[in-house]
Amino acid sequence: MNKNEELINPKTLSECFEHLDGILEKSEDIDWFKGAAENDAIAQSHHGLGAWIRNNWGLWKGDNELYEYLKKLGLTHADDMSGIILTSYHRHLNKKDLDLEGQINHYIEFWKKHK
Repeated sequence: MNKNEELINPKTLSECFEHLDGILEKSEDIDWFKGAAENDAIAQSHHGLGAWIRNNWGLWKGDNELYEYLKKLGLTHADDMSGIILTSYHRHLNKKDLDLEGQINHYIEFWKKHK
């Protein structure tokens, strides 16, 4: 990724998708990501693309519009936020329903059980 890509800060999921399209269309990674089973694509992307998302889109800092957007949806942890972005992007590429509410409830229930 070049310096200009790191400066772009999406504010919504649709803006995340546009930016990820721009990043991944330049590589074969988009074909792999789209073609992999959802759980495999998300799990195998957590430390690579997921870490890039968390670090470059300020999800650890919590001081930008994307973080606030995801926080208003009920998410509080950067890993959960990048998981929602990756899962939603995979579903978007495969023209599946994002089921954003279901995804968010999964994380909310996870944290209720672990507190």
